[in-house]
Amino acid sequence: MPELPEVESARRGISAQLGGRTIAAVDLRLPKLIVSASGLTVDMLAERAILDARRHGKYLTLDFGDIAAVVHLKLSGQIVARGDNITGFAAGHPVPAYDAELPHKSTHLILTFACGATMYLTDIRHFARVQLIPAGDLEAHFAKLRLGVDAISPTFSEELFRQRLERRGTARLKPLLLDQTFIAGLGNIYVDEALHRAKLHPERIAGSMSGEETARLHGAIVDTMAIAVPIGGANILNGRAGTDVGEFPFVHGRKDLPCVACGATIVKERVNARGTYRCPMCQPSPD
Repeated sequence: MPELPEVESARRGISAQLGGRTIAAVDLRLPKLIVSASGLTVDMLAERAILDARRHGKYLTLDFGDIAAVVHLKLSGQIVARGDNITGFAAGHPVPAYDAELPHKSTHLILTFACGATMYLTDIRHFARVQLIPAGDLEAHFAKLRLGVDAISPTFSEELFRQRLERRGTARLKPLLLDQTFIAGLGNIYVDEALHRAKLHPERIAGSMSGEETARLHGAIVDTMAIAVPIGGANILNGRAGTDVGEFPFVHGRKDLPCVACGATIVKERVNARGTYRCPMCQPSPD
């Protein structure tokens, strides 16, 4: 957390409600939040408008003309906007609660807009970063990140997925899907969901999959994103999903609860040191 759906929710909120709005004041409360090797400072955003908000994988890019701000919420970043002339939105990590009084001790950056709206970036674990980059250097910056195709991009086709799997045939599925250079945007929650939907074990070897299984996994990723993106992401709090069996997510955070597909008990294991949830009936161990 936050993964593609949460970051996309932030992008949509910013684009719809703050796009074209001018920043009147900047209040930075955690200096290490800002990364800049170009002499740019966050105060330079004052009197500039957000011209565009884009996303690739888990990276959110705000366009201020000749300056770009690349936001990575890491493990626990959160963006909330409130105030005059906007309906308000909240996205990212669910702690603190989206309706908590702001600012609070975990609020690290406050952008006040001329229209009366305010956007807050908070992070209870202090890992989030905002990198200020000259607009002309943005393409080179992302080239260095070597991000894979975005998981909800139209270019994420079944054929492209098949070709990439063939090149990484010895990899185990879960670590591979978590690799941002393979597919950008998927994290622990949505990889578990996609593998459960595709009925594939997290440690299945990519090269061992049939054409039908490959198609099934691609479809499962697409379907999982189609569920998660419109609702702003999974309802996970303190590592646990809601107790309603029919509520998304269907497997992640549901240890000891029944599988929505077959009723078997969901188990939690470790795969590459990541807490991993699966159904032992739908996703049996590889032979």
